[in-house]
Amino acid sequence: MASPPSKRRREWHGQVAPEDEDAITPSFWFKDGDIVLAIEDKSCKVHREKLTCSLIFSDMLDLPQPTDADNVDGCPSVTLYDLWRDWMVVLEWLYNREYVTIQLSPFLGKPVIFDSLSGALRISTKYEIPKLRDWAVSELLSRWPKELEELSTRGLPHAAEAINLARECDVPEILPAAFYALAIQKWHCYAEGGRSHVILGSVDLRRVISGREGLQDYLLQIVIDPLARSDNPPPPFCAACVPHLERYWRERLTPNATSPYACWLLRDLLAMAKEDGHNPLLQTICAPCSFLHYSLLYDRMRTLKQSVSRLFQL
Repeated sequence: MASPPSKRRREWHGQVAPEDEDAITPSFWFKDGDIVLAIEDKSCKVHREKLTCSLIFSDMLDLPQPTDADNVDGCPSVTLYDLWRDWMVVLEWLYNREYVTIQLSPFLGKPVIFDSLSGALRISTKYEIPKLRDWAVSELLSRWPKELEELSTRGLPHAAEAINLARECDVPEILPAAFYALAIQKWHCYAEGGRSHVILGSVDLRRVISGREGLQDYLLQIVIDPLARSDNPPPPFCAACVPHLERYWRERLTPNATSPYACWLLRDLLAMAKEDGHNPLLQTICAPCSFLHYSLLYDRMRTLKQSVSRLFQL
């Protein structure tokens, strides 16, 4: 890798033009590069071989080049109408793939920032770079997983942007979790949900509001009648255990005014399922009622997960 000379010559249809030194990108200006990419007001000189991972570039580079094509520093120049910051991520991946896909893992190093991830997905989708797109989609799914109970605080920031990105780049599998992530946040004090109206289109914003209200209604039904089931007769809890179980469900699920989350019901239900009798109220429950209690827990988790797409009209 080498920086271009201070007075690099540019040829445009056989004419020599003065060089704009601010336009060059030294970190991606290779002395032995054989193609120049002009993006916004920047230029980089890279290797064609690296670009052949793109199906679009592979086909384009196989075509005979016209004799009057633009040339820069003795190489053909291609103007791309994309964002330079998006291409910076892609170039880093092309030349340092192991660092981007492994070191920038949330488990092994510094997590990928959302702007970099979205840039990689946009370029890999537009220019058909399958391996880069697969990596970007995998990263998105680690934040907005298909199994909604696995959603963590990593999925709360940029949830609205993720919805737009999923629409733009055809990644519908993250939509339920992204909508859910918006709906469980309180909409004040600069919370992510409160910014959704300036990011989302009107249709998706209505989906967020509708789903949020549906989640709150589902929670309210549980708090009002903790042991009831909407689709089946109530489980046959014994009379001695009912008051303890009702108190337990209400204490665990009644909204907390100091919580930064509005209705993170799946997380709360999963935490209840993992308590395994450690709560003093559960220690007073007989074995048959304990079995019915955990059956009701998992049934509600399953029902809620299956309802999310319907609640957000997806």
